[in-house]
Amino acid sequence: MNRTNLSSSIESVVLLKNKLEQSSHYIYAILFPLIFILGIVGNLFSSVIFCITKLNHISCGIYFLLLAIYDSLALIAGLHHCLTIGYQFSALSGAYCRARNFLLYMSMDMTSWMIVAISVDRYLKARHPIKARMYATRKLSIFISCCLNIIFILKNFHLLTIFIGNFTEDAADNCDPNPHYRMYSFFFSNIWPWIDFTTYALLPFIIVTISNTFIIHDQYNRRFKLRKRTLDLSLIRLLLVSSISLIVCNLPITILAIIYPYISISYKTNKIYDNVAFAFDMLRLPAYISLGLNFYLYYYTSALFRKQAIVLFQRLFHTEDNTNRIQLAHRLFTDGNQRAETHNSFNNFDDFQSLPVPSLKDSCFISNFYPI
Repeated sequence: MNRTNLSSSIESVVLLKNKLEQSSHYIYAILFPLIFILGIVGNLFSSVIFCITKLNHISCGIYFLLLAIYDSLALIAGLHHCLTIGYQFSALSGAYCRARNFLLYMSMDMTSWMIVAISVDRYLKARHPIKARMYATRKLSIFISCCLNIIFILKNFHLLTIFIGNFTEDAADNCDPNPHYRMYSFFFSNIWPWIDFTTYALLPFIIVTISNTFIIHDQYNRRFKLRKRTLDLSLIRLLLVSSISLIVCNLPITILAIIYPYISISYKTNKIYDNVAFAFDMLRLPAYISLGLNFYLYYYTSALFRKQAIVLFQRLFHTEDNTNRIQLAHRLFTDGNQRAETHNSFNNFDDFQSLPVPSLKDSCFISNFYPI
């Protein structure tokens, strides 16, 4: 009797393992390629728009440009999960694992902190518009971006060492730590998740939330002094987009990464695939989705970004629209008046005081969410 119950329980566990594995295989084999293609195409267009149009002249344009670039790099590094989970691909060398791990962690860190930089930049423009116009320049943006790059290269450098690469027979992932280095394996399993959680999710979420809260408070006071009774709900909603997307898409996977070694029997082995391992694989997808949808979010919510994108498409397909033409940043003007007007319009980007009150009818992710 006991043997019968034991055998039936083992069969049920094996059946559950097979169902969960098959589900994750199909999801990653079908869904991830769609996320990857849409994300790479969208981020490519975002990079071009923030590189050659008027949006290149705003102080946080560098941050948006780097955000699109690092989003693409993170998606490329994430192909490893698509290949290993969806198509049963096995890594062939430790060098591949080291390069892939470093690229993924580095890119994800930079995408998170680009959102932080954009939020702080917009807060300074809203709170101290005169001083911000003097100090929050493109040169400062480039300097801050370089500093962040150096910091995260140092943070993730250990991923490029020989400590990475597990090619034992029952390895859960060949890009896990090398089991021959026990101290590093302990560090990677018990300490590194806390470091990554703090730098990638916790600190950015706190800073972005505080910055957006101050911006909302400043907007409320500004409207109260001007005797405006209605607070623009679309502005508040857009101000919270970055914070909400950060916590919804990225915080769960980083929290689970901390407790995963303690609650999953699938950790460090490919013999067993339990519910926790399935949840861990599924929670990766929202993080990858957040990397691929920025262009479409900008296009849908931002009139300014949408106009610049239309101009780019017109130039790519050699079409013209005289009614909605917005000059690209590098275009040469022969008329002196046109040159002066364009120069003044660039200067007005950073003049928060002169912006019209945004409306629910025509909300703008870049010009309203982050007042330009």
